[in-house]
Amino acid sequence: MKNLIFACLFVSCCFACKEAPKDATTTDASAASADSTAIADAIHGFYKWYDQSIANGSKDAPYLKVVNKHYALDLPELEKYLANIKSSGYVSTELLDNNTAYFKTCEKLWQNEEAEGPPTGLDADIYFCAQDWDLNFWTTSPVRINSIANDRAAVTLNGTHGGGPHEQNFELKKENGKWLLTKIECDMGIGEAAQASAEQTLVEQMAAFYTGSLPCPDCDGIETMLTLNADEKRTFILEEQYKGKKPKTVESNGTWTVAGEVVTLNGKAGASKYQVTAEGLVSLNADGSKRDAKSAKKYLLKKVQGE
Repeated sequence: MKNLIFACLFVSCCFACKEAPKDATTTDASAASADSTAIADAIHGFYKWYDQSIANGSKDAPYLKVVNKHYALDLPELEKYLANIKSSGYVSTELLDNNTAYFKTCEKLWQNEEAEGPPTGLDADIYFCAQDWDLNFWTTSPVRINSIANDRAAVTLNGTHGGGPHEQNFELKKENGKWLLTKIECDMGIGEAAQASAEQTLVEQMAAFYTGSLPCPDCDGIETMLTLNADEKRTFILEEQYKGKKPKTVESNGTWTVAGEVVTLNGKAGASKYQVTAEGLVSLNADGSKRDAKSAKKYLLKKVQGE
């Protein structure tokens, strides 16, 4: 009897020893699969909801108004619009903050255009990233996980759109156990427009009348008057009056550009460069290098305020 009991115990121990612990790799794979499914559900679910929202009349932009012949944001209406997007349950506050920043960037561009036709940045849907779309792509295409860590994920929707292969990138984060959209990567074409707008603003700031008396090695000084115009070609007029025994006046013209802190005059005689300062423009050395603080004062063309 004792031998029988011992044998049973021995067999039980053998089975216990053979029971392997759970494989960590298998657990990680299961978690990744669950995340992938949840992320796909979040993206597909949002676009199903959004398409229905558009069908119910939300396609128009109620947050737009016209002020002095330019489009502008109606902020209370924009808040309502974004609150409705939030109510879908698929997006994070981070996405809405990004949307708000985007709209405000667009608003700056609208100040340079008449309120006719679709405004810059809104000529396509900011969530579908297009004027027309194949809903099946957005609601059924499989998701590829590009990276996932610390409750953040970068993914790609990979499928067919418009008769050809198409990919769409997203970013999401997990909040309270649920994956929510934080970014929809769309090229809405405002990058170049914003750059051009910023450049035009800088041009308008620089366009003015500048004057000063510059040193001259073989005369008593050069009374210099420079006009930078903000016209389409960005033209300049430079008048230099040489003082001394052999006075003369030299006039030249051409076009000008500004890059960073340097204004370049492009005329028939070649290019000349000036450093932008708080007071005006300082003529640079022949090699384009900056002058030292002492000589910079001698080569300063002061900007005439009000011009």
